[in-house]
Amino acid sequence: MKIPEYIEFHNETNCILSRFFKAAEPEEGCCMLIGKTNSSAKDQKRNVWEVTHIWNCRNIWGEQESKLIDHKIRAFYNRKNMKLSKNNRFEIDAKDQIASQKWARENDLEILCSAHSHPSGENKPSEIDLCLHQSPGLMVISNGNGDLKAWWIKNKLNFHSVNIEIFSLT
Repeated sequence: MKIPEYIEFHNETNCILSRFFKAAEPEEGCCMLIGKTNSSAKDQKRNVWEVTHIWNCRNIWGEQESKLIDHKIRAFYNRKNMKLSKNNRFEIDAKDQIASQKWARENDLEILCSAHSHPSGENKPSEIDLCLHQSPGLMVISNGNGDLKAWWIKNKLNFHSVNIEIFSLT
C-alpha cells in the first residue's frame, strides 16, 4: 500500500467527523472514512486519498461483544495506572465495519481508514493505538478541540504525519 501524499476531506466531511466525535464525548468516538485512493480533484497525478463519506460507528470497548479486552491490554493499562474505559479506548463494532464495507463496495468506493477521537488527549497515536493498529495503514485522530491529524502507521514503532487538506466542490 502506497503512502498518500495528503488526504482531502470533501464536502464538509471534516465537519461531519468533528460533530460525530463531539457527540460521543466524553467517550472516544470512532468512524470509518470512505472514499477513493490515488486520485485528487486538484492534481490527478498525485497519490491523494479523497474522503467523501463518513460512516459513524459504535464504540463497543468493554461491552459484551468486545474482542479486545485481553490480558495483554489489561497489563498495559495496569502498568500505566490507567482505568480501562470508553473515555480512553475504542473498538469499532464489527457490524458497523461490515455495513460500511458493503455500502462502500456498492457505491464503487473503498474504506480508507478508521478515525477516532482523543477527547481529553492529543491527536497523536497512543501506545495502545499503535499496538492494535493493522500496519501499514492510515489513522486519523481528533483531539478535544476537533483538530484532525492523519498518521501513516508503518509499524508499531514507526509512524509519521500525513497532511490534510479541506476541499469543497461548492
